[in-house]
Amino acid sequence: MKPFEDIQWESMTYEEIDSLLIERIRIYEEAIAMRGGKRPKREGFIMERIANIDNLRLADRKAQEGKAKRLIIVNGKEVRIPNKYIQAHNENAEAELRELQKMILTLKFPPPNYRSEYLRTDAGKVRELIKQNYYPWRILQHAIMLVVSPRIFASLIMDTFACIKGKGLHFGVKRVQRTLRRHPELKWFWKTDFKKYYQSLPHDLVRSSLERLYKDKMFLRLIDMVILAYDSGEEIIKELENEIIRNQRNPYWGSVKPDFRQSRNKLHRPQDEAER
Repeated sequence: MKPFEDIQWESMTYEEIDSLLIERIRIYEEAIAMRGGKRPKREGFIMERIANIDNLRLADRKAQEGKAKRLIIVNGKEVRIPNKYIQAHNENAEAELRELQKMILTLKFPPPNYRSEYLRTDAGKVRELIKQNYYPWRILQHAIMLVVSPRIFASLIMDTFACIKGKGLHFGVKRVQRTLRRHPELKWFWKTDFKKYYQSLPHDLVRSSLERLYKDKMFLRLIDMVILAYDSGEEIIKELENEIIRNQRNPYWGSVKPDFRQSRNKLHRPQDEAER
């Protein structure tokens, strides 16, 4: 079979592209079936699935769920108005999805247009959101996740919660309660938070994790261009330095230290192996 990157996608019609993508996926699945149906450790032919026009149409619908209208306050009343970006896309949706299909196949995308928005959560915490335009970036992100999310989620440990369907806050609470019932000797837990967690994720670590699941080189290049293109390294360093300065200005900085020996002598702490 001809390598993906050697195919002249730009010179092909939409009908030829659709039929070739379906044929390549069919050959790949038949090869797996001939080996007994066991999926390979590292999946291939990911780009063909992402660029499939049916996948892009579904991604477009998913990206619009809850976003087609936005909520604003007018004279103290909540009013929903159409999202102008989605509205403009829907006027020429099929043509733009075909353009996106060619972008994926050739890896030729417009320059990313990142913008920052600040959102205050119910707990009063202000979060910075990095957003991109609806077309083509948000549709593309949904198209990628529709293909790779089952494999990625299956590789995670059971106690991974949030942003996964069926594994939200309530599922996490039930898992904690179950663990405490099965192991009543557990009395301690560690609560922590990471400053700018998503912005500070090492890109090389994310990529190496994906390389363990997928062998499609073109897909990994797509991830580099779409997901890992945003670099917040300098912003994170400045933010952490400012956090240290703020903490040092605190009059209680370094004055309160836990008494390790005293905490170890509490009866509810597990004893050393030598004392058992």
